[in-house]
Amino acid sequence: MNDYLCGVDWASLQGPYGPAADVPRLLQTLRSHDPTVRGEAEEQLEDHLQHQGMVEEPAAAAVPYLIDLLADQEAPDRLVAYRLLRTILDCVELYESPRPLAEVPTLNDLARERSDWWLSRSPEWRRHGGYQRPVTDPCSAAAFEAVRAGVPTYLQALQDPDPDLRLGMAYLLAAFPQEWAAMAPVLAQRLSVETDPAVAAEMCIAAGIAGQPSDGAIVDAVREWRGNTDRHPHRAALIGLVRLLPAPDTALLAELADCLMEPVEDWESPAGAMTNAVASALGGLTADSVPQLAGLLLERMRVPDPHRHDFLALRLLLGLTFPDGPLPDGTAFDDLSRLQQEVVRLVIHARLLRQGPMMPRAIGECNLPRTEESLAAWCAGRARSAG
Repeated sequence: MNDYLCGVDWASLQGPYGPAADVPRLLQTLRSHDPTVRGEAEEQLEDHLQHQGMVEEPAAAAVPYLIDLLADQEAPDRLVAYRLLRTILDCVELYESPRPLAEVPTLNDLARERSDWWLSRSPEWRRHGGYQRPVTDPCSAAAFEAVRAGVPTYLQALQDPDPDLRLGMAYLLAAFPQEWAAMAPVLAQRLSVETDPAVAAEMCIAAGIAGQPSDGAIVDAVREWRGNTDRHPHRAALIGLVRLLPAPDTALLAELADCLMEPVEDWESPAGAMTNAVASALGGLTADSVPQLAGLLLERMRVPDPHRHDFLALRLLLGLTFPDGPLPDGTAFDDLSRLQQEVVRLVIHARLLRQGPMMPRAIGECNLPRTEESLAAWCAGRARSAG
């Protein structure tokens, strides 16, 4: 890879503090047998590859070297390559879903469409000539594709004896649903022999985030972990199965709804990561594939908990009950379906609009009144006029 480093015009790549001329030396230093030296190089590289959570221009050029380091079983520390690849991937900002387009929009697609509608009506955007959904920055796109090129290496590293490395590879793979055909058989094989519950859980979550309806070995392998007595891999298996099964069963969806509704004190904690993974997997479904999910969420959200934030659940619920998007202007409460009326009543009675600024916006994205008072008046007023 030294030839590769020499072939890149690093001085022409701009990082947050100027040209990236130091990056090739720092990348080579990652192979040092001195852990202190490696640590210093890793820290400096992080500053070159990202800045304040935004990926920088040198990142895409550094990725091939990091993938090569990850594949080198003689390297003193392959995890340092994983950590930097993860940093790059976590700082990539994609505005287009990496998942192949489907004929029917997913719940996540519906949420994006509601958000676009909301922003298009914003007075601020109108003053600037109207809203257009942003497109992915070329720097982020290049970095994403560079990391994606390492999928064969990540799959190979799933065979490594080091459980930390296997866990890291599962995390990276979850970002690339386009590679599901290559991933599925390898994940199935590894899950059938995996002994570390944390690694198995991360593999199941990868299947839930990147997977698509499947059959055969991958479904059987994930299903085996559903019966695990350890709650973490058990729930991770549910996340995997909800994406892999064409028609997830009600018991599975009920358990995921329970997980989604548990209070989270720290969203950076394992509990927060699990809740986000549940929301991501459920958001990848279509409204007609899980008709029972709306009732399960409603049942749980009716029981308030001051320590719980219901935004992720409400976002899913709105996609399930308002699949046609925002209501037309002038819609009356009595014009809503029974299920839609239940959602509106829930918002009022559970005082969801008091849970932070994202809740009124979520309601507004359906063209519903955004305060408790106006929403209650709309419900009562329309009902009286209809009578």
